[in-house]
Amino acid sequence: MKQRLAAILLAGVTALCAVAAAPASAQDLASYVDKIRRMPAAANAAEVGAQRVELNAAWRTFGNYREDSIPLLRRELALEVRAARPSPQFLLEAAYFLTVYGDDSDKPLAAQAALAIPPGAALDGPQLFRLLHAVAAGKDVRLLPLIDSAFLRASVALPLPQQGSQIDDAGLRVLLYGRFGAAGERHLAAVLRDESVVKQALDVLLLVGGPDSVAGVLPLLQSADMEVFTRAVNFLLRAGGPEGRQVLLTFKRPELPPEGVEFFVPIREQLARQPVTPRGQGAIPDAEVRRQLDALEASDGSYGDTNPAAIIQSNLPKQELMERLTRIRERSFARATNEALAEIETTNALLNAVRYRDQ
Repeated sequence: MKQRLAAILLAGVTALCAVAAAPASAQDLASYVDKIRRMPAAANAAEVGAQRVELNAAWRTFGNYREDSIPLLRRELALEVRAARPSPQFLLEAAYFLTVYGDDSDKPLAAQAALAIPPGAALDGPQLFRLLHAVAAGKDVRLLPLIDSAFLRASVALPLPQQGSQIDDAGLRVLLYGRFGAAGERHLAAVLRDESVVKQALDVLLLVGGPDSVAGVLPLLQSADMEVFTRAVNFLLRAGGPEGRQVLLTFKRPELPPEGVEFFVPIREQLARQPVTPRGQGAIPDAEVRRQLDALEASDGSYGDTNPAAIIQSNLPKQELMERLTRIRERSFARATNEALAEIETTNALLNAVRYRDQ
């Protein structure tokens, strides 16, 4: 009797496994595509969350049957990009799926899909970040208006469930604009003229910018908004290099309010005493410093056991250090983690210190 019961149970389990393993039909996959296409724009955060549950179910099905799903999504996304009124939801989900599970040949199509998403579309902010962060690796500046609309003018955070934390709105902006390198910095410098987002832009420039933005920040020292004023001073101090220092040393503003004076005077006194960073004494062999810089670049800016002080104290030429650290910073923007953001701050501090070095 026990043997018979065991056989029945085994047969039942085998049947269930067979059902679970049964491939999805083309009609099943197509129905998910159609469902995503027909999703209306979410009116609020609750609706976004409800749609996310349905979208995650579609993702599980597509992920389980990638061999069939990828060609289907590739074909349907190519059609959607050319549609007169494409579905922003489908553009987002299909494009991001292809960036995760597709191959390199899918990247241009995913970028086209991102470009077809209209600024202001009501979409899941974290998912939109994931797509834009992936396709921004191509540095297509036509993506920047969408990033402005969805992230500079809105507050979006990225949950990191495995770490039990999240990346806040300021961090997401840094990671997005930073991927564009010098083009992202130029774009933000132009955005500084927009009072509605000037604070956000300054916060991002602090981590993605440098002396090239000093001229754009300079007029903000006259702002009546002390939050704008203090941000501008911080940028010139921490990212502006010698050019920013010179601006702060010669800055004159008789009508600066008491809180501004209290903030600025100690900074000016500190800058007046600040010497040029001396060239390193070669305490660590150049070959070892270069090895550490190679490791930083290969790890996308993860410092690990690398001692930042060793880089500053090295005897490497200033231009070489500037070029290497700039590349390391740009690679760091590819890592969507809070650790990456902290390490970008470290690299920025090194860059600004090197700017003060002699040759």
